[in-house]
Amino acid sequence: MKKVLVLLLAAGVIVSSSFCKAKNKSGKEVVRIAIEGGWKPYNFVDENGKITGFDVDVVNAIAERIPDITLKIEPTPWDGMLVALAAGRFDVAANEIKKNAAREKQFLYASNPYNYDYPALIFKNSTVIKSAEDLFGKTVIVGGGSSYAEWVENFNKETGGKINIVYAGDTATAAIFAEVLSGRADVTIDSPVAAGIFINERKEPLSYIPADPNLLNPAYLIYTKNKKGERIKVLFDKGLEEIRSDGTLSKLAVKWFGSDTTVKSK
Repeated sequence: MKKVLVLLLAAGVIVSSSFCKAKNKSGKEVVRIAIEGGWKPYNFVDENGKITGFDVDVVNAIAERIPDITLKIEPTPWDGMLVALAAGRFDVAANEIKKNAAREKQFLYASNPYNYDYPALIFKNSTVIKSAEDLFGKTVIVGGGSSYAEWVENFNKETGGKINIVYAGDTATAAIFAEVLSGRADVTIDSPVAAGIFINERKEPLSYIPADPNLLNPAYLIYTKNKKGERIKVLFDKGLEEIRSDGTLSKLAVKWFGSDTTVKSK
């Protein structure tokens, strides 16, 4: 009986150890990355079923600078991504995530941003939108919990609640833009880069303008708030600075966006 108990305890130690520091067959530690996969060109699944885009290239470039780790990248809907990260299903979320007080309490943020963007108002060409004040009396659709939702919620509160805000069930860019094209919503708010790619590729009758000409938001990698997250953050912080210093980060931005969006300028 004692022998059986010892064996069971030993097995428990092995299981616990592998849970804390999972490795693949090559002996490298597996770092699990959550990426939305429906937000071209930041991250999306291509025609071959492969996840690609700027965010994917960034984390892969960082991983190349870190010996003994391998990435497991999983497309994960935005509306469940942060819940899964908080629960420890993932180690890192790489989805152009912006800072807010609630997230900073729950997650570890990278020491420095890896990209910048601003919220853009996106609407049909037949809709007259010249500034954020033109949203009054209109229906704006946004992905719940996004920085774009946060911007319009704050703006609506500050200006007397004159905007009808609705939240998309499917947060993929194409699905939200389709709501505007169909007339079920007047405006959406998203990255100008994502809007430009969508409009140019699909020749859709959409336009966009900055929601706030003075606003530019930094985007960060974020990590689980536990021992592994702390360790991965240190490694990724170092890797990010290496790809910034050697020009890789800027080259990736130019590859996907046509300009260097990794520096603080529009």
